[in-house]
Amino acid sequence: MLIPKIFGVTLALAVIGTSILIGVMGGRFQKVEQVVYSGEKRPWWFYFIMVLYAVFYTVVLVSFINHPDKTWAGWMLVVIIPVGAVLKGALIIFNKKGQKMVTSIEGDKDWRKIALARLVLAPLFLVLTYFA
Repeated sequence: MLIPKIFGVTLALAVIGTSILIGVMGGRFQKVEQVVYSGEKRPWWFYFIMVLYAVFYTVVLVSFINHPDKTWAGWMLVVIIPVGAVLKGALIIFNKKGQKMVTSIEGDKDWRKIALARLVLAPLFLVLTYFA
């Protein structure tokens, strides 16, 4: 299951990279969140990243489905976590209360706390990748 393992490592690296970005930018990251979650017109790069992710995820999912030896970690990594992430994103994007909550986070300290809290996901993704 090489492709799902590549997916898991990619997720872990994405979490690490975005957490570093959030940590470095601090409160300035608020502008990115506002554009993505509450902007009336989302930027081209948002759609580009979403299309790339959708194509990559489709390849991963097809590879996982066609592989005869599926593990519980593979199911978590390839099915459960992505479905949860899509639900969370949809609840924030299509819910005015969720948008307001996310876009009201302010200050370097709060954003750095978020950056650190997100880092917990990277080792989780790597462990699931190892067992997938």
